[in-house]
Amino acid sequence: MKRILFLVLIFASPLSLAEERERKFEPKTLMKPLPAIENAPFIKAPEVTTVDNDDLVLALSINSHARAYPINMLTGPRREIINDTLDGTAIAATW
Repeated sequence: MKRILFLVLIFASPLSLAEERERKFEPKTLMKPLPAIENAPFIKAPEVTTVDNDDLVLALSINSHARAYPINMLTGPRREIINDTLDGTAIAATW
């Protein structure tokens, strides 16, 4: 009767569990950070002609002062964050 031997190889991680727990978080930069938009021009609501009634906007109101940031104008490689001030309060609008 022939006997067949099976050899089972177990591959272990090169790092022990203790070493894996001590590994440091090393984030990678996928793209260069873009500067926020500051001092963005704005116009009063009755003068707006480039935003349609069905366009999406981010809106904010503080003490009867209001701003609306059209999302289609926030989309793009240089339009991620708008730093603004509304009624003396610093705000950041982002999409």
